[in-house]
Amino acid sequence: MKFNQYLWNLYKNSPDGKSAISAFSDRKEWMEEECLFEKYNPKIRDSFNSEMICGILEDFWCYKVSEHEGTELQSLDEAGKLYEEIISTGLIIESEEVLKIGDFDRMLELIPFLSMELNYLFEEYFFPYIYIDEFYQLTNLADYFEIELPTIPKKPDYKARCMYYWELCKVFYKFRTENGLSPDEFSAFMYDYAPNVLGTEEKGKMPQPSAAWFIGGLIEGYGTHWTTGFWQTNIDTKRGDILIHYETSPVSAITCLWIAQTDGVVDPFFHYYSNTYIGDRIAIPKISLKDLKADGYFSNHPLVRKNFQGVNGWPVSGKDYSELLRMLAAKGFDTSALPQIYTPSLPEGITVENERDVEVNLLEPLLNSMGWYEHKDYVRQLPIHAGRGHRIFPDYALHYDNKPEEEKAKVLIEAKYHMKNNQEIEAAFLQAFSYAKLLLSSVIILCDKECIMVYDDKNGFSRSRYRKYYWEDMKNPDLYNELKNKLNT
Repeated sequence: MKFNQYLWNLYKNSPDGKSAISAFSDRKEWMEEECLFEKYNPKIRDSFNSEMICGILEDFWCYKVSEHEGTELQSLDEAGKLYEEIISTGLIIESEEVLKIGDFDRMLELIPFLSMELNYLFEEYFFPYIYIDEFYQLTNLADYFEIELPTIPKKPDYKARCMYYWELCKVFYKFRTENGLSPDEFSAFMYDYAPNVLGTEEKGKMPQPSAAWFIGGLIEGYGTHWTTGFWQTNIDTKRGDILIHYETSPVSAITCLWIAQTDGVVDPFFHYYSNTYIGDRIAIPKISLKDLKADGYFSNHPLVRKNFQGVNGWPVSGKDYSELLRMLAAKGFDTSALPQIYTPSLPEGITVENERDVEVNLLEPLLNSMGWYEHKDYVRQLPIHAGRGHRIFPDYALHYDNKPEEEKAKVLIEAKYHMKNNQEIEAAFLQAFSYAKLLLSSVIILCDKECIMVYDDKNGFSRSRYRKYYWEDMKNPDLYNELKNKLNT
């Protein structure tokens, strides 16, 4: 959805809007900046207390940013060079080297605090980055307002990951200036206005687990009341997946299971790179490292032999999981209530070996069964004019109008053979999203040999919000009609 100037002006002139804008424009003390962090990202308290935040802000201002007072940056290029210099030259406080030159790994977690001070001095080019451990919120905002984010650097390239903040600055500078926002208005837009527009995300029914993964680390510090939170995991974790928690020394045991609350997401500023939110904790009898090493199956398991080093995001095979259930049952635990890994199957008699098989053997028969037929209700590869007469061809347009130069389709469908991981799903979504904007579509469908993923624009399209159906679910009348109603938009 494009930026709506009318709605923005209503907000900007409201008491809440004026208050939010002034909170960014009138700040003079580090405590006021610390309050902005806590107000717009309360989870920051999981890693930093107020005194720590103020201390880091003060250090970056006094020993890094303030030395550039009086400097007048004339362009984005100059601002980018200044930022690269600041992050590359370490941090010395009263002759003590607190951050070594070129230590981009440690610099990653400090980028948000540096961004606040850079925004204070050079607000034209730098915005305050407050999305600590919440990068997915930024992607939701970008999807909703149709902002194309830069490609995230690879995990080992820590400098590029630090520089990613500057890449974001360039993207949002363009968005801000094109929409006539002042720097402080843009900060209020990002952290106060946009979250209210996006609203609270509706999670819906939890999908069946498609896989299981090991995660690790002590829970003790979070308290027994801790029931959900941010945790390192495999990037290919799907919402609903089973997470088997191994608590490290001194516990040294598997102590519980969790359910992934979100798909795995890459956060360029999170040291461990990929993460999810965990919840729905299930307590189980402890299975100690000693128990595992004495077990006939797990004694030869590579993760056990490594004493669970590198545990977070380690894939769990179906055999691993069944053997773990066996050990729990031997301890007298009723495993029947535990989640099971769901293995989807194709409808009987269907063979799928390539993308066209997905279309001909799965998708088109489903559309036909719902009463929709080619050239009447849907069309394959509808040509769309984009740019200077360039044509693109989405796989399927359902409920379409192919009037030249005014092509529309209520439902946009992209078929793939197999989207093996979250990266491929995201790439397919972004491709379909670009088509959907041109066709004014209100529903996007991604499908492959395993499942159908439905995205709608109820609260703006978001790559992290979808409803998943497996092909065999179409035997269930309730799920079949639910999907049909979504497509009959």
